[in-house]
Amino acid sequence: MPVGMARSQSPDSATSQFYITLAPQPSLDNSYAVFGQVVEGQDVVSKIIQGDTVLSITIDEQ
Repeated sequence: MPVGMARSQSPDSATSQFYITLAPQPSLDNSYAVFGQVVEGQDVVSKIIQGDTVLSITIDEQ
């Protein structure tokens, strides 16, 4: 599950919105910055619905 940063059509318009894809998204290839992946907790990710707010998150480097 890749994690990337959302933006508008303008390349320098990224905000604090992030996305997690549950399946391949070829339309996003070479257009959006992917900077990580979900390596555990996929069951929790699959329960997130549009509009949910994530209050905290831990990012570990591997």
